[in-house]
Amino acid sequence: MEPGEGSGGKFCTELGAILPVSVEGALLRSTNPDSPGTKAWGDPAIVARCGVAVPTTYSATSQLLEVDGVTWYPEELQAGVRFTSLQTPELVEVSIPNAYETTADILTELSLDISSLTP
Repeated sequence: MEPGEGSGGKFCTELGAILPVSVEGALLRSTNPDSPGTKAWGDPAIVARCGVAVPTTYSATSQLLEVDGVTWYPEELQAGVRFTSLQTPELVEVSIPNAYETTADILTELSLDISSLTP
C-alpha cells in the first residue's frame, strides 16, 4: 500500500503513534512499505493512510459526515467504502471493506484519535 505524500509530516507521525492496536475487533497488522502514516487492521484490511490528497470526486456540494469533530467525505468503492477527512492538518483516508458491518463504529474509534491532534 502506497503511503500518502504527506505521511512523513509531524501530524501523520503523531497520529500513527496513537492509533489503536485494534479497531472493531480487528488487530493491527504490518504494512508494506512500513510508514508511520499508514496503518492496517484485520483481514480483509481496514486501512488508514495519512497525508493523502483531496479525492478527485470531491466537490463543494458533496455530502459530508461529521464524527467526533472530524469532517469526512465518503466514497463508495466496489468492495467497501473510503472516508477522507477534509479539515485536518494532513488528510486521512480510511478504507473499510464490506466485510465489516458497522463503518460508524470504526470511524468513531479513529475520529477520536484524529480529533485529539487537531487544533
